[in-house]
Order: sequence, then structure tokens, then C-alpha cells
Amino acid sequence: MAATLAWRLSATNGSSLATADLEKNGDLKIQDSEPPTPYSVMKMGVRDRTSSMEDPDGTLATVAQCIELLRQSSSSVQEKEYGLRQLRDLVETRENVFSAVGSHSQAVPVLVSLLRSGSLGVKIQAATVLGSLCKENELRVKVLLGGCIPPLLGLLKSSSADGQIASAKTIYAVSQGGAKDHVGSKIFSTEGVVPALWELLRNGLKTGNLVDNLLTGALKNLSSSTEGFWSATIQAGGVDILVKLLTTGQSDTQANVCFLLACMMTQDSSICYKVLAAEATKQLLKLLGPGNEASVRAEAAGALKSLSAQCKDARQEIAKSDGIPALINATIAPSKEFMQGEYAQALQENAMCALANISGGLSFVISSLGQSLESCSSPAQSADTLGALASALMIYDSKAESTRASDPVAIEQTLVNQFKPHLPFLVQERTIEALASLYGNAILSDKLVNSEAKRLLVGLITMAINEVQDELVRALLTLCNNEGSLWRALQGREGVQLLISLLGLSSEQQQECAVALLCLLSNENDESKWAITAAGGIPPLVQILETGSAKAKEDSATILRNLCNHSEDIRACVESADAVPALLWLLKNGSPNGKEIAARTLNHLIHKSDTATISQLTALLTSDLPESKVHVLDALRSMLSVVPLSDVLREGSAANDAIETMIKILSSTKEETQAKSASALAGIFETRKDLRESSIAVKTLWSVMKLLNVESENILAESSRCLASVFLSIKENREVAAVGRDVLSPLIALANSSTLEVAEQATCALANLILDGEVSEKATPDAIILPATRVLREGTISGKTQAAAAIARLLHSRRIDNSITDCVNRAGTVLALVSLLESASGGSVPSSEALAALAILSRSEGTSGHIKPAWAVLAEFPKRITPIVLSIADAAPLLQDKAVEILSRLCRDQPFVLGEAVACASGCVPSVARRVINSTNPKVKIGGAALLICAAKVSHQRVVEDLNQSNSCSHLIQSLVTMLCSADASPSEDLVDDDKEVISIHRYAKEGEDGECDKGTAVIYGYNLAVWLLSVLACHDEKSKIVIMEAGAVEVLTDRISSCFLHYSQSDFGEDSSIWICALLLAILFQDRDIIRAHATMKSIPVLANLLKSEEPANKYFAAQAIASLVCNGSRGTLLSVANSGAAGGLISLLGCADGDISDLLELSEVFALMRYPDQVALERLFRVEDIRVGATSRKAIPALVDLLKPIPDRPGGVLEALTKYLSLGPQDATEEAATDLLGILFNSAEIRRHEAAFGAVSQLVAVLRLGGRAARYSAAKALESLFSADHIRNADTARQAVQPLVEILNTGLEKEQHAAIAALVRLLSENPSRALAVADVEMNAVDVLCRILSSNCSMELKGDAAELCGVLFGNTRIRSTMAAARCVEPLVSLLVTEFSPAQHSVVCALDKLVDDEQLAELVAAHGAVIPLVGLLYGRSYMLHEAISRALVKLGKDRPACKMEMVKAGVIESILDILHEAPDFLCAAFAELLRILTNNTSIAKGTFCCKSDYTLTSHQTIEPLIPLLDSPAPAVQQLAAELLSHLLMEEHLQKDPVTQQVIGPLIRVLGSGIHILQQRAVKALVSIALIWPNEIAKEGGVSELSKVILQADPSLPHALWESAASVLASILQFSSEYYLEVPVAVLVRLLRSGLESTVVGALNALLVLESDDGTSAEAMAESGAIEALLELLRSHQCEETAARLLENEGLARSADAVSACRALVNVLEEQPTEEMKVVAICALQNLVMYSRSNKRAVAEAGGVQVVLDVIGSSDPDTSVQAAMFVKLLFSNHTIQEYASSETVRAITAAIEKDLWATGTVNEEYLKALNALFSNFPRLRATEPATLSIPHLVTSLKTGSEATQEAALDALFLLRQAWSACPAEVSRAQSIAAADAIPLLQYLIQSGPPRFQEKAEFLLQCLPGTLVVIIKRGNNMKQSVGNPSVFCKITLGSTPPRQTKVVSTGPNPEFEESFSWSFESPPKGQKLHISCKNKSKMGKSSFGKVTIQIDRVVMLGAVAGEYTLLPQSKSGPSRNLEIEFQWSNK
Repeated sequence: MAATLAWRLSATNGSSLATADLEKNGDLKIQDSEPPTPYSVMKMGVRDRTSSMEDPDGTLATVAQCIELLRQSSSSVQEKEYGLRQLRDLVETRENVFSAVGSHSQAVPVLVSLLRSGSLGVKIQAATVLGSLCKENELRVKVLLGGCIPPLLGLLKSSSADGQIASAKTIYAVSQGGAKDHVGSKIFSTEGVVPALWELLRNGLKTGNLVDNLLTGALKNLSSSTEGFWSATIQAGGVDILVKLLTTGQSDTQANVCFLLACMMTQDSSICYKVLAAEATKQLLKLLGPGNEASVRAEAAGALKSLSAQCKDARQEIAKSDGIPALINATIAPSKEFMQGEYAQALQENAMCALANISGGLSFVISSLGQSLESCSSPAQSADTLGALASALMIYDSKAESTRASDPVAIEQTLVNQFKPHLPFLVQERTIEALASLYGNAILSDKLVNSEAKRLLVGLITMAINEVQDELVRALLTLCNNEGSLWRALQGREGVQLLISLLGLSSEQQQECAVALLCLLSNENDESKWAITAAGGIPPLVQILETGSAKAKEDSATILRNLCNHSEDIRACVESADAVPALLWLLKNGSPNGKEIAARTLNHLIHKSDTATISQLTALLTSDLPESKVHVLDALRSMLSVVPLSDVLREGSAANDAIETMIKILSSTKEETQAKSASALAGIFETRKDLRESSIAVKTLWSVMKLLNVESENILAESSRCLASVFLSIKENREVAAVGRDVLSPLIALANSSTLEVAEQATCALANLILDGEVSEKATPDAIILPATRVLREGTISGKTQAAAAIARLLHSRRIDNSITDCVNRAGTVLALVSLLESASGGSVPSSEALAALAILSRSEGTSGHIKPAWAVLAEFPKRITPIVLSIADAAPLLQDKAVEILSRLCRDQPFVLGEAVACASGCVPSVARRVINSTNPKVKIGGAALLICAAKVSHQRVVEDLNQSNSCSHLIQSLVTMLCSADASPSEDLVDDDKEVISIHRYAKEGEDGECDKGTAVIYGYNLAVWLLSVLACHDEKSKIVIMEAGAVEVLTDRISSCFLHYSQSDFGEDSSIWICALLLAILFQDRDIIRAHATMKSIPVLANLLKSEEPANKYFAAQAIASLVCNGSRGTLLSVANSGAAGGLISLLGCADGDISDLLELSEVFALMRYPDQVALERLFRVEDIRVGATSRKAIPALVDLLKPIPDRPGGVLEALTKYLSLGPQDATEEAATDLLGILFNSAEIRRHEAAFGAVSQLVAVLRLGGRAARYSAAKALESLFSADHIRNADTARQAVQPLVEILNTGLEKEQHAAIAALVRLLSENPSRALAVADVEMNAVDVLCRILSSNCSMELKGDAAELCGVLFGNTRIRSTMAAARCVEPLVSLLVTEFSPAQHSVVCALDKLVDDEQLAELVAAHGAVIPLVGLLYGRSYMLHEAISRALVKLGKDRPACKMEMVKAGVIESILDILHEAPDFLCAAFAELLRILTNNTSIAKGTFCCKSDYTLTSHQTIEPLIPLLDSPAPAVQQLAAELLSHLLMEEHLQKDPVTQQVIGPLIRVLGSGIHILQQRAVKALVSIALIWPNEIAKEGGVSELSKVILQADPSLPHALWESAASVLASILQFSSEYYLEVPVAVLVRLLRSGLESTVVGALNALLVLESDDGTSAEAMAESGAIEALLELLRSHQCEETAARLLENEGLARSADAVSACRALVNVLEEQPTEEMKVVAICALQNLVMYSRSNKRAVAEAGGVQVVLDVIGSSDPDTSVQAAMFVKLLFSNHTIQEYASSETVRAITAAIEKDLWATGTVNEEYLKALNALFSNFPRLRATEPATLSIPHLVTSLKTGSEATQEAALDALFLLRQAWSACPAEVSRAQSIAAADAIPLLQYLIQSGPPRFQEKAEFLLQCLPGTLVVIIKRGNNMKQSVGNPSVFCKITLGSTPPRQTKVVSTGPNPEFEESFSWSFESPPKGQKLHISCKNKSKMGKSSFGKVTIQIDRVVMLGAVAGEYTLLPQSKSGPSRNLEIEFQWSNK
């Protein structure tokens, strides 16, 4: 076991113990680094034929005599036999006979001739001699070429046993050429040796087993080299022969048989079944047993391995035959039976592989063995299992890992668990063996911790004994259990002492392991270094340097280096132990690795000048050994780095000789020496400034310059490095400068070298060379910048650093002009410098150089239009700024300033990305703040402020937290305020104009810059950035406000505003538009009450009031913000100060600003949490103070506020024109609202109402009621309510004008507006009932509106107000007599039962007024008002009780029934209950009520009511009335019509035929024009309209009814109009033939009916008219059809029909179409049915198709978002209509601001939904998407556009032709934007679109012709993969044998590819593919394929072919045969079958 483990350890360590194996294979090469020793002289396998040709023993002569004897024909058989025997004896006894025979040209031919034609004895002897000669390979080949095979086969077939044996031996010997014997392979194949041998084996020979062994051995040799061996074997029945020999042959034969069977089964798996059928499995398992030879067992295991690998049935058969235990025993046999050698290892491996095949993999075997360890019943069983596990772990490889990975940690733990107390020796030994296999396995050990240390410990354990072994085992267990490091596992110093004790007399292997463990300890633990020293470890380590193995020497030198590095004292100990001579010996004679380690150790060991050592090293430089001077130069460089300068310069000194020698060998003929010498000199000059300034530097420079013309890249690189070191002091050494100027051109040429290392070192040299001013001026920027940029991109970190330095030094004294900027942009220098920052990893020098160069480049300006500034690229690639940001956090102050300067240039273009980087970088915000505080450079201060602002944009909370945590917030604030103090009085002169553009913050994104960049608030620059930052801090950190104030900011800001305003008011320049920032900061500060109380704040009020007069909107707005903050947070004194400052006038002037004009200011107010409308808030707060409201300020404010309500010109006459003119010239809604609110506040004061200005405000407030916005109308109504409290205003004529608009508000307004309108009307009308007549004159009857309110579901408060107004109105007889008043009865009565007392009182008052009318009194009584009224008679609501009493009195007059109802309801009881506490006025009312009640006798007697019924026929009732209807007296007509209307209410009279006779007279009454007659006639017609509609129409009813409906008389009762409309609707519903008879205006009026049937009839008629008459649309529009239809939509009546009417083109072009658009959008918002959605969308489509204004109206009403919601949430048909609407909306740029990425996202989602639902896409979605992409290119680069591409590709695949075309158009549009959009976007889109490549190729070939152009264009832009499949070659013939063909493929500049080598014949089958990925198709590129021959025979190349590959991009796949050039001159041409594919994969 120990020997086995030692073999493994030595193999792993690579130690010299592997010598034996190398010796056996003949591959050992004595290293020239080790001198020959008696132990290292090895026997060589190849004999030396170059030795002296002397023949001291007569061998040559004897050989010559023998050959001559054999040649002579006269020689007898006996003589020839004698000569052959003599020659055989010479071959067997003398070594030099082979040389003699080989040198004799006739020897082999003579022997072969004798073999061919001699006698049997001669043949036997000749065969024996030839077989002996074959021991020498060259002679073997000569024997083969001599034609020995046929005669040998003949002799083998003879009957002579000796002849068979001799020939078999010779055949076996001559077949031992191996796989490399190509000549022998041909000969054996040609001569048919294999079939002949199989035939002989099948027939059997007399000699039996010996010949069988030889022949099977020959076949074994031939199997690896002979062509057609296996096919010949199978044809010859080789399987059966082998199976037979398996049981009958000897051991050697069986070994050969097993080998052949294994190879045969590997070649052809079908052989396995033949083997199984022959039942050979059991025989193979039997051969595994211990009774067989090792070779037999190993080969049998190999056969089982192949059998189990190829056949599943075989695995089952082996398992059934108890093969698994046999295989396990075989794996442990080498250890158990102490087997050694190659067969032992092969047995283990083959058996374990077979076991793995059977068990499902090696990992399964390992896990199974590990698990079985727990169930082992005996130590022997455990030992066997552990042995098998060791074998499995030994052969575990990557293939087993890929099949199923094993867990090495679990395996290790399993093995460690075997270490138990009193462990049997055998189990412990096998456990250690398994651990050795585990740690020696490269794959498994790689996953273990401390695997190398564990491996070494196991190695020591196997070689240790007793206590030492126990200690090492404990250390191993500690490591395996992860209980500590190697130092702890070895128990620290005790373990070190133990290891050092093993360095002495131990074996070489043990010494190697101990040294290796010490090396590991010294590498990882500092304590171990002193422990090694203290334990006396240095002397034995030095001794090992001289006597140890190569590995031990290397580890020992490494340990000594670690010791020297750790401590100067230890280094002195190492030096005193004579380590230097030992290291020098190792440096001279050691292995390459040992030399390198020795040189490094010497560098660390020698710290002072040592003349002797220097001399020895110099001598080594000039001596023959070592051949390589690399490590000697390293050591010498280290020595000369510490030698005093005087010694170096003194001629004859050792140091001088050494450096002179180094300079001389620069001209050495050995390239390696030249390069290393230059490198060593470079190292010396890098560290020694004194040498750089000496004459040595000049001498070195001259020598190195000569090397710049050589071809060696290594020399060029090291020479350039040496020059770079010399040029470090070029400023101090002028001689070097003078010489160095001549090197500029060569260095520039080298800097452009294709070899990166050369270019990098040359760039470093240039960087130092241009430190010289003359050289810097002489150098052209392009020559330096371009190669330096390449190094920045591709070089090492040091090279990049020097490249950055070169750029910085070049540009330091130059002006950055256009040419330099252009060069930098082209080269990509800026991004390369940023990459250096990123890779510097905190290195100060690289960062410093990179930042220096970037800082210089950041000052560049692109002065011409096509050249951008150099730093602009950072804005285009914002993610690249992160390294610069990170350099701020941890760099020196100077570097931080540079980084701030660079980044400040990006604040305008990339504020959010920059802010994100600054905010997220740890420590960056405090660092920037410190630079703002401490820097004296204004640009750094301003730039730092800009960076902090960007960070705050992203995360203001993070910025504030960082500043507070670093305690720098207060200092920063103080610094910013100081910056403001130091600024000039004029803010615009803080920085020059260039800085304004460069260091600035742009508040708008790039997309919005076109429209916003001209605004004064768009750009923040200069010292304004300090104010802005202070504003940010104050806004987000309350504590900062006090700090800012205490720093004096309020005084500074006030003075700044004052001085700037004064400066511009006294000069001709425009006003400064940046003062607003100061006012902004003041507004934020004044939110703090403590700051407001400060004295400085009071001083600022006049300044701010003055600023309100500014012409700049921003200045005024933020001055108002500051005033508002003062007013909202200040005391009463502060408000009075503001009022006295005259600020109110300025605030009022701001009220006129439209939101659109100050949108940027409103946005700012939201950002800083300020109020949106500070002017309104401030004025409202001011006017709520009584002293201010009654003072002069208010009196001055009223006219100004009233003026705001006035349009610019007078209003025109027409309503529509007035509305249009008002909206275009009048004030904005916000202005109106603010002004009216303020007037309402002012008019709350009676004193103000008495002012004449208040009287003049009425007209404007009325105008606002008519034409103002909704909010403004509400405020105006409230203001009028206050005004109407004044008698002189209420009684004025102007007050009457308010009635109509107030009624309109009552009709259309919101509930709060209705409250206000009612209150105003009540205040206006309550004391003047006659004025209520005005209500009856308005277009909309107020009573109808009130009735609707009373009947609705609105609040009880509103109903109470409505009832109160009814009470006021019903005081007028005319109003009380209307039908509307009657309709109010029922809702009023229903309100009586509510619990809301105020409403009840108002209702009772209204009913009290109503019952003054007898008819209404009846109606009130009929609706059951009596009982509720009586029910309210309780409690102490005396006013209510009085009103109830009055109403009951009126109801009771002449109505006994009512009186009885009152009594029954308990009125008397209620009165009696209240009466004793009632006041006088209530008692009087009760008395009157009781009087009325007691007048009725029925009440007194208790009896009442009688009833009679009667019935009349139609002849009795109807016919008498007919003549009366035609009476000339109107009164008679009226009575007849009224009576008739009542009669016709009976259903049986309605249907009576007599009734038909009254229709004509009624129509004639209708045409009389008298309203009362018309009303009665219509009422009668209403009753019969449904039964007799046709008769009414024939009697002219259509015309007369139309006239009634069209009457414009406002006194016409609404009921009349509604009834007439109802009759006409009945006619229209009866027959469509009457549609055309009704005027359009009438039909439009019918749309306003309250009856749905009327509206439906009118709509149907209008639809018919619209379809039949094209001119009807104009008439409808003129008649107000749109407004009527919109009203229907709003009230959800007949929505679908109304919407269809709106689809009319004529209506779409009308002026009211805008309102229609808004209404239809509202319909869609209310989530109607799907059908209604379609109708509304179709209507909108028609409206927007013909009008741009309609499009804008839809957009402004929120239609875009609504339609997008419809697209996503509706059914497919609706969604498609919505998509068509989107296409129309965005067909031009009318509403371009509404075209957003969300629109694209919504359509994309619809496409995806359609694909999921149906598998295809409706083309309308794609057309909508195309409209967006076509008209708004900016949307093409958005994320939703990218996300839509996969769906577009799917549409290409699955859609119809129209869908495909639309998808293709969309992809085409997206492609057009790739050149303009960011690179990452274009790349993402192109990758996504690449999936369409196969589809585009299909469309080009099979699609419509119109698709081809766009498809081709797209294909030329998409990334893809080119696949080239080399299928086969044809006619690749050569004169001799088969060629070995392979193809070499080259595409463009890509590395060449190569196929496998195929040697199957003239038509090789490759079937090999190669792929290339391209960002875009390889246009114009050619594929070069050369077909070559690797065979030694024949020509080396078959030709080449060049193929243009453009066509495959369009076709997708191209295949064909391509002829190789030049063509063959004889025979058919050679060609290759190749297929090309272009796809997205």
C-alpha cells in the first residue's frame, strides 16, 4: 500500500519519482538544469549510431562475412544455416550488431530472400534472425519494406512446428510498430495479413498455445494500425474464434483475446450480443479471479468494461452472474494482493469502470460504497469496501462528473467518520488510501477546503510511524472537520517543529511533503514564519536548496522568500545561513521554475550592496550556464537598485561592470537576453532617479535606440519600457532630452503597432517623452491621442495610466480646438478614460491621470455645428459617469475638484442619471459638500452645488440624511450664503456666458426642450445654483431654514433682489429673469414663523411688493409666493405691513395669468410644496382681516378685480358669437374664480357694499354668471347674494339681469351652485314679489327646474332651498297659475313627511302660497296634504304652525271633505295642545282655522259625504260638442274643448268612432293662435293621439302641431308644448311617411321633450332625413340639433340613436361639434354597453375625420386615455373600432402632445390580447401603431415600441396579407429610427426584430411583390447568424492511399476555423457546421475555404474556393457544389458540397 500511495503522491507532485515510468516508455529527457550524477544516469532506449565506427571486437567484420556467405549462391544449405546461426548469436549477444546490420545495404534483402526461397531450416533460421532484428525500429521498417510478409505467412502455413513458431514470432515482432506505423499499416492491409491470421487461428495449428499467443499478440498489435482490421476480423469470424480461445488458450493468449474482444465491442456494439450468446460473460468474470495472471485479469476487466458500456442486456447478465462482487474484488486486488505495475492499475480502472457502467455511473458507485460502509459487519469487509472506494475515487473524471456529480464533502466526511478509537490497522490503511485518492483527484479536490494541505498530510501519514502518525492523523481530522486552519490543525509551533524534524534523515518523498506543508503554512500564516525560524528551520531549508529534489528546492526557496518578507531580523538570519550561494547555485542549475523562485528570493534577501554577489551574477551573465539569463538579470536588477551611485559610476567597480555588461548584452544575438536586459535596465531606472540623471542613462539610451528597428515584438516592448524609464527625468537630464527627441517618430510608429504590448510600452515612453516641452510642441495630437486611446481601451492598468498621462500632458499647454476635439471624438478617448477610472479600483495614480485628462477635455467646446464638445459623449452614455462619481467619494481633494468639474458639465443634459449616481454612491454627497465648502475655485463650488441639486432631484431625502450624518449641512449652507455675498451685484455676470451653458441645470427633459427652453425658469446657472440648492435644503429639511436665516440669507437675498431690480430699472438692459430664485427661497423660508418674526423679514416686504411690479412673470409669481407665505404664517402686524406695502395691486395683476402661461411656475410650486395660486391665497387672507377689508386697500382692489372680469372689447350681440368672443378675449376660468371669490369676501362687509365700486360690480358678476367657468359662476352667485343684501343694489335695474343666469345655473349647475343660485334669487326676490315675474320670462321656466329638484334624489338641504324659492315665486299669481306650479304640488307634499325642519317650513310656506289658487288648492288636497300638515302641529315651531294654519284655512274654505279630513287627523286636538303656550299671532291663526272648521255642520253632527254614479253614451256627450268647437265665440270654443278633454279621458270614449269626428274641429281650434284654446285642444288630442294618429295627420295636424311647437312666445305654457310634441310623436311613430312633412326645426325641438316616446320618434325621423336628404344636416345644425343630441347623451336618453346622428359629416363640420366631441367622450367614460361604445366611437370617428378642432376637443376632454381604456377592456369588435379611432386621432400632428408611449403600450397590449384569443391580429391595431410611429418618430425609441416588436413578428407569421403588410410597415418605421435612437435601444429592437428573419426571407421569395423592398431593407439591418455546413468533398484523390482531408474556413477578419480530419477515402464526409454571429448582415464579405491534405503522401492542398455570401441573407438557405481551384488537370474536378444558412439563431 505504501508503494502505491507513494506512486500517487509523486505523480500528483510531479516529482522525480516518475522517472521509472518515463524510463520504461523511452521518453525521459535529462534536464540541462541538473548536472549528471551517478543516480541520474539512465539507460537510453535508442542506441547511438553516431559513435565511433571502430570495430575492436570484430563485429562488423563478422557480420559482413556472414552476409557475404549468405549471398553466395555457391554456399551450401549447411553453410547458410551456419551463417544464420552465427548471425543470430551475434544479434543476441552484441549490442552493436544492429548498427552493423543496419549499415549493410544487402543484409535485409539477403535474409528475406533466404526466407522466401531457402530450405525449411534456412527459412526458420532466417525468420528467427529477422525477428531478432525487429527489436530495432529502423531495422523493423527495413524488414517490412523488404517484403518479408508473404514468405512469413507461407512459413506459418507450413506443417513444420518450428517453422510456425519462428514465423509467428517474427510476425509478432514486425507488427509492433504501433498506430504511427503508416507504412506497415499499408503493407499489412495490402498483403491480407489479418484475414490470414484469423484463418490460421480458426483452423488451429499443431503447435497449439504458443503460436496462438503470438498470433493473437500480432493481431493485438495490428488492431490499432491496420486499415480495415475490424471489418476483416468480423468477416473472418473473429468473434467466434476469440470466444473459443477465451476458454482454451493460455494466459497470454487469453489476455490478448480479452483485449481484442474489448476493442471489437467498442467498435461495434452488435458484437456484444454475440459475446452474450456465446456465454462468454461468465468466463470473463472467471478470468478476473486471483488465480489468473495480472495481464489476463486486467484485460478481462477491460472486456467487461466495454461489454457493460455498450449493451444494457450485458449489464443485467453480469449482475445476474454475481459480477458485481467479482468486480469489487478486482478493484481492491492490487492493494489486497500487493500487485504493482501497469496491469495492477489497469485492473483497478477497468473493473471500476465496468462496475460504474452496471450501477448507473461512477458517482452512484461512490455513493453506494460510502453508504455500505455503515453496514459492514467486519473489519475485513470495511477494508474491502474502502479499497473499492479508493479505486473509484482514483478514476473519477470529468465524464463521471458530467453524468452525475458526486459530493466530495460528503465523501470526505464519510471517510473521516471511519477514524474511530482502536481502529484496525487494515481499515485505517484503506481509509488513508481512499483519502489519498480523494485529495489526489483534481476534480473532487477542487471543491474541498484545504485540499492541498490534506493531500500532503495524507502523504506524510503513509510514511510516518507511531506517535508521529497519530499527530498527523489528528491534524488531518481537524482540517476535515473545519475546526481551524492548517496552523491550528498542526497545533501551531509543535506542528512546525514536527515538520522540521522530517526535513533531515527522512526519505525524499517525506521531505517533499514536509517542505510543501511548511510552504503552505508560510503562505497563509505569519506566526508560522517566526515558528520556523525559532525551530531552527532555516539551516535545513538552505541545505535542501543544495541536496533536495527539484520540487523540494522550489518550495524551500519559496519559504525563505516568505521569511525574508516578514521580518528584517529573519532576513538577516537567512542571509547568515549562507542562503545566497545556495540560491545562486539554484539560479544557475535549477529547473526553470526553480530559477524564477531563486531570483525572486534573492530580490527579497539582498537589501544592500554586495560586491561579491554582484560579481558572481555578472559572471553568470557572460558564462555558458545558465543558458537563459532571465533570472540572473532579475537578481542583478534587484542588487543594482540598492548600490550607491558612486559605485555604479566608478569604473572598474563590480556595480559598474555589471551595468556595463547589461548594456552590452542589449546587442546579444539571443532575443530573450536582449529583451530581459532591457527590462532589467528599465526596472533599475524606474527606481533610481539619480541614475536617470547620470551619464549611464545617456549611454543606455543610445544602446536601446538601436533596438527599435528589430522585428522581435518582445524586444520592442521591453526597449520601449526602458525608454519610458529613462525619460522619467527628461526635464532634469538635458542630454537625455536632446537625444530623446530623435526617438519621437520611431516611438509613434511603435505606438501604432498591431501588437498591444509593444503599443502600450511605446505609449508609456511617449507619455514621459512629451514631458519635454519641445517634444510636446513637435508632436501632432492625432499621433499621440489615437494610439493612446487604443491602449486605454485594451491595455493593462499601468499602460492605461500612462496613456491617460500622455493625453493629459499633450493637451496641458494646448488650446482644445476643433481638430483635437474631433480627434478625441473619433477615437472615443473620453469613454476610454472613464473605463480606466472604472478599472483603477481606487488606485490614486490611474485615477489622477484619467481625471486630469478628462478635466482638460471637459473644457473643450465644439465651435462648429458638426463637432460636439468632447465631454458630450458622457451625456450620450450616462451610465459611464459612475466611475467619475465614485472617484469623488474616496479621492484626494485635488482629484475631487477635477471630478466635480467634469461632472458639472453633465448636469444640464443628464441630471437624473447623474443625480442617481451621486445619491447612490456611498460618501459621495458629503464629499461634494466638503469641496463646495473648502474649495476656493468658483467653478468647483458652483459645479458641486449643481451636483447636489441633481442628487436631490433623485432622492432629496438621501441627500439631506447624508449631509446631516456627515455634519456638513450647516457648513454647506454657510458656504452657499457666502458665495451669494461674494457674487457681483448683477447676477448675470456671475459667470461668463460659456459657463452659463456648461454648468447649469435644465429643468425640462430633452423631449420638452423645444417648447420650454426659452422660459426664464428653464435653466439655472451660476450663483443661482447656490440659491436653488438652498431652496432644496430648506424645502426638505425644516432645521435648515433657521440655519439659512442665521447665515444671513434673508438680508443677502433682499439686497440681491433690490440691487438687481434697481440696476435694471436705471439701465437700458432687459430685466433680470433670474431674481425669481431669490424670491423662491424667501417663500420657502417664510413658511417658518420664527423667520417671519426676524427684523430682516420686515425689511424684505417692500422689496417683494416692488418685485410684484416686475415685467417677468416668474419674478412676480414667486414674489407673490413669498408674500403668500408671509400672509399665511405671519401675525396680524405682518398682514397689515403687507397691505400697507401696496402688494395687493401686484397680487391682483397676477390673477389674470392663464395656467398655460405659467405652467412652468405652477410646476415649480408643486416641486417646492408651495401653493399653486399664491395671489388668490394672499388676497383672500388679507381681505379676511376686518381692518384691511374696510380700508383703502379694499376700495382700491374692487375696481381692479372688476376689471379682471371684463373682456377686452364689448360683447357682440349673438349668443354664440358672444360666447366665442368671450372665451377668446375674456379672462381665464381661474382668474374669474379668484376675482369673484375675493369680491365675495369683500362684499361681506356692509361698508364695502355701500361703496360705489360695489354697485358697478353687479354687471360684471352677471356676465360671469352668463359666460364664466363653473367655479367662477358659483363664486359670482355667492358674491351677488352678498350684494343683494344692499337695498340700492337689489332695487337697481342691473340686479334684474341676474335672474336669467341664476335660473340657468339652477337648471344645469352642481348642487353647491344650485344652493348659491337659490340663495341669490331668494335674496333678490323675497322683498319684491313683482320682480318674480322676471322668472317667468326666462327661457327655462324656473318653476320646472325647482319641480325637478324637488322630485329628484338630491339632498334635503337643496330641496329645502328649492321649496323656499318656490314660496317666493308662488307669491306671484301668474307664476302660481302655471302648470309647472301644479306639478310642484306632489313633491312638496311628499317633503312634508321628512324630518328636516327647515325644509318643512319652506314647504308649508310654498303650499300656503299655492292654495291661494282654488285649483291648486284642490290639487294640494287631492295629493293628501291635509294629514301631513296636521301632523306637523306639535312642538314649539310657532312660525311653522302659523304657516300650517294659514294653509289649512285656505284648504278648508268651501271644502267640507277637507275639513272632515282635518278633524279626523286630529287637528283640533293638536291645536288645543299648543294653544295654551302659543303666542298671540299663532292664537289668531288658530282661531281662524277653528272658525272655518266649525262652519261645517257635518263636523258638528258627525255625518258627512254622499255619493252618486251615472253613465252617458258618446252620442249624448261627444256629438253635442262638435258644433260648439266651430263656434265663432272663443269662449264657447274654450269651454267645449275643455269639456271634451275631460270626457276623452274615458277609455271607452277614446275608441268610439264618434270621437273621430271631433279631430277636424280640434285641429282648427289648434290653428286659432289663442293659447288657451290651443292648450285645451292639444289636451284633447293627447287623449286620442295613440288611437287616431293617422286621422289627425290627414286633417292637417302635422302642420298645425308644428306651428304650435315652433312658437317662440315665452308665455306659452310648457305643458302645451309638451302635449303638442307628444301628439306629433304619436303620428311619427304611426307611419314614417310623415317624417318628411315635419320641419327639421320641429324635429330638433322635439328632442328636448321630457317624454322618451317623443324623443324616439324625433330621432327616427331625423335619421331618415339624414339618409335621404344630404342638405338636412345643415338645417339640423342651424336648429341646434347638436346641443339637443348632447343633452340626450348627458341624460342617458336614446344614447345609441343620438350618437349615430352625430356621425353625420355635416354635423361634424358645424360649430357645435366640439361640444359633441366632449359629450361623446363623457359617454365612453361612464362605461356604457359594448354596442353603445361602438356607436359613440363611430360618431367620434366621423367628428374628428373632418375637423382638427374636434380632434383637440376630444384630446382635451380626456378622450385619448378613454379610448385606450376601451382598447384594453372591451370586446374585440369594440377594441378594433377604438384602434381605428386612435389611427384617425393621430393621423397628423394636431394633438401631438397627447401621443405618448402609453398609447403605444395600450395598442401593443391589444395586439397581444388578440394574438392570445384568436392566434392572429386585426390589421387595424397595426395601422394605428403605424400612424403613431409614422407621425411621431420619438415614439419609436420608447420601451413600449421595443416590446411591440415580438408581436409584430408574430403578426408577420400568422396574419392575413393585410396584417402582414401592416406589421412589415411597423417594423420598417422602427428600423428608420435606429440610427437616431440610443445604441442600447436600437440594439434591443434589432435583436427582437431578428426573430422575423425567416419570415422576411419567406416574404421575399413567396410574398407579394410590394413586400419585397421593405423586407430586403429590414433583412440588411437585422443581426443574425451565418451557418456554414461543410457536408462532403468529392474526388479528393491521391496517387497512394487515402488522403487525410480537412477544410480551413476564413470569413473576413474573423479567426479561421477548421474541420475535423477525415481519412475515409476520396469522398470524405464532414457534416460539420460553423457559425458566425453578426450585428448586421456581412455585406460584401467573402468566405474563403481551402481544402487541405494532412497525409504525408500526396499533395498538401486540394484547392481553394471563394464564395460571395450576400445571397444567403435574402434566401435563408443556399446549398450547392463548389469547385475547388485550381481545377484538377486530370480526372474529374474536385468540389465541396456546402450549405449556407442565415437565421436569427
